[in-house]
Amino acid sequence: MEFKTAACERTGHKILLSDGYFVANPSTAEWSFVSIDAPESPGDYNVAVESLTKSPEAFVDWIAHLNDKTWFDAKKFANFFSRFRKENNLYGSL
Repeated sequence: MEFKTAACERTGHKILLSDGYFVANPSTAEWSFVSIDAPESPGDYNVAVESLTKSPEAFVDWIAHLNDKTWFDAKKFANFFSRFRKENNLYGSL
């Protein structure tokens, strides 16, 4: 993953996927991918991609943590990743 790039959804700049953040808007439960230098929005809930992917345990812990959030919408979460993968040509990375 360290060499894959993706476009920041706030600036449009391509960055390393591992340098970005997955960000949720708790009021809408919508997700986006942003760079560290992108402007923050009020109420952003973010997690660094690098923290999320450092181990399978970290990923499982984060998903369980999200499930405890009252605003979390699993369908919107999955739809984000489907869109994100397609827009950034991240197929075949498994």
